[in-house]
Amino acid sequence: MQLQTLQIRNFRNLVNIDYQAGSSLNVLVGNNAQGKTNFLEAIYLLSTGKSFRTALDEDLIQYNAGQYKIYSQYQMKERKLSSLLYYKRAGGKSFFINNKEAPFTHSDRLRVVLFHPDDLFLVKGPPSGRRAFLDFVLRQLSLEYQFYLENYNKILRKRNFYLKNEQTKSKSFSIINEVFVEQASRVMMQRIQFTSILDEICGPLYRAFSQEKNHLRIRYAISFPVKSDKINLDILQNAMMDDIKNRQEKERTRKTSLVGPHLDDLHFYQDDRLARIYASQGQQRNIAVTLKLAELHSYKRIGGEYPLFLLDEVLAELDKKRRTLLLEYLKDAAFQTFLTSVAWEGIDQLPGTVFAVQEGNLIRREFS
Repeated sequence: MQLQTLQIRNFRNLVNIDYQAGSSLNVLVGNNAQGKTNFLEAIYLLSTGKSFRTALDEDLIQYNAGQYKIYSQYQMKERKLSSLLYYKRAGGKSFFINNKEAPFTHSDRLRVVLFHPDDLFLVKGPPSGRRAFLDFVLRQLSLEYQFYLENYNKILRKRNFYLKNEQTKSKSFSIINEVFVEQASRVMMQRIQFTSILDEICGPLYRAFSQEKNHLRIRYAISFPVKSDKINLDILQNAMMDDIKNRQEKERTRKTSLVGPHLDDLHFYQDDRLARIYASQGQQRNIAVTLKLAELHSYKRIGGEYPLFLLDEVLAELDKKRRTLLLEYLKDAAFQTFLTSVAWEGIDQLPGTVFAVQEGNLIRREFS
């Protein structure tokens, strides 16, 4: 996938941007609060329909403007496509692909992998962040997963309502449990399969990027015991139903669901030891960088094409060695990258399209 042109109008402090993208590495450099992250946010919004910084589209419109607009032309599997997103204060949000109104789940939309400083804490942060990581990737890769996840969240809310209102002895609650377990097992099965792909990709990447001999493994951690070496839908459903029966008194007391994929986790092991406990901070950050690169390669393996890679101010959070290794990897990569940085150090050595960003304007800077 290649982004070719990007137009941004009245989006935060980006009033009038017309960008011709480089085919490989695109770098935006400048001080804080100049508009670098806004640029990446516009691409992300065009891909997902959501910002990674705010839930309110109203916050994204440039002061005193009535609407924002983001338009792109891009190539996907040798097909030329365009997408347009605009939001009006009075009329809401509209999205088009090739001049036809489309949902944000459309198969021809842009795909992105975003890497921002918070992702460096994926390993040692709370499980909710790792579940959100899995859900975001799988929703982009699979409409089926999105369908199962939405169904699961709906039935989870309904089940919690019955628990909260002490209606767990009704026939309706028994039916809800059956649907709950069925949808949960389908969500977990896709997560487990995807985790297996990540595990396979991450091992060699981690050794190459860290330049160390440590081994990295990734495992999906289910929130209930499964007494089997094999995993399939039937085994998951039976094990989950058994655990629900064992926890029913606790659930009635606490009035919430204590089992299910909303409580699962993703575990990282360095040399067979849990990384969030035993790995150093530098090693944990290496794992996070490796995970985001593996996310890119998993798109290629599953969908046949790389997404765009968006890196927002990540370089400043890495030490010099890891920063150099990452830049060396990106400059020779087969995918298209958009990277923001406050510092110029090392940037002038990179091939690619480089812009200084000042007060919402892009100023081309050439290196000799």
